[in-house]
Amino acid sequence: MTPMGEEGKMAVYDFRMYTLKPGATPDYMAAVRELALPIRQKYGVKLAGWYYSDVGELNQVVHIWWFQDHAHMIEAKAKVAADPDWTQKYLPRVRDLIVAQKTYLMLSPDFAPEPQ
Repeated sequence: MTPMGEEGKMAVYDFRMYTLKPGATPDYMAAVRELALPIRQKYGVKLAGWYYSDVGELNQVVHIWWFQDHAHMIEAKAKVAADPDWTQKYLPRVRDLIVAQKTYLMLSPDFAPEPQ
């Protein structure tokens, strides 16, 4: 498998790193599992990686989301942002858990696998 989408377009990975309030990681993970993941999957966004810190700088969470290409990313993010479950359930649930966020858009080489 390659990260190339239809018509040879390069897959895009949205790499996000969050700093959470101390002790908030379990609540944040539950909200992602129960709400954010199903909402994103509904719009064709695949989870490429999800990690949390255990040693070192604590209260850190990283998630990586796969998009078929740049156009899919723009379209899917707009659909997620407009989804009532996102705006009325997920965002209010996690808003007070997050202290800081860093976001990177990344491309992958042709030998990288596509997440399932």
